[in-house]
Amino acid sequence: MRTSTTEPLHKAIRYALRLHSAVERGERLSLAKEQTVLTGLALEVPDGGADDHFRGARYALVCWLDELFICRSQWSDAWNERKLESALYGGNDRAWEFWRQAQRAAAQTTDDALSAYYLCVALGFRGRLRNDPPALEEWFEQTRARVTRSAGLAATPAARRRRRSSPPRLRGEARLRRFVAVATVATILLAPFATYAVMQRIFA
Repeated sequence: MRTSTTEPLHKAIRYALRLHSAVERGERLSLAKEQTVLTGLALEVPDGGADDHFRGARYALVCWLDELFICRSQWSDAWNERKLESALYGGNDRAWEFWRQAQRAAAQTTDDALSAYYLCVALGFRGRLRNDPPALEEWFEQTRARVTRSAGLAATPAARRRRRSSPPRLRGEARLRRFVAVATVATILLAPFATYAVMQRIFA
């Protein structure tokens, strides 16, 4: 995923998870105010661009937010009356439309949007696949393989040849920068796999 997608997406997710924890602790917060903040954060995430039928990474985030607060929070009833999907897209179709949009994301020339759908599923979005665990598992595994491969984490023949050539070992600060870069990519793409397993046990 490019920085233009990852940074606003992760920013919105971090805010939502902190908010969800606060709500579940019983903190007195304004739903309207928090939805305004989340809407602003969502609008920073790329949409489908010029394609009128594709809603991009933004729609994945919006669907995840609605499901998180409607299905698994004390704000359930109030949020259900003020869905972000309805406000931003004029509908209430996330259970099906999320998966249709995920298919469209898979057909794009880059995997930026698809990675967003993958991350939202890892964080608990289910939609119509809530009652179809085999289909959910199949989609997740196939998508994980693809987004991991596209990020360069899967070894290619060229990469294997480079490893066999035994380049000089990195020293000092250069080695540290290389380690941090690899760790960051691995965290973004592989952490959702562990998260997905946890979510399966919690929300099954």
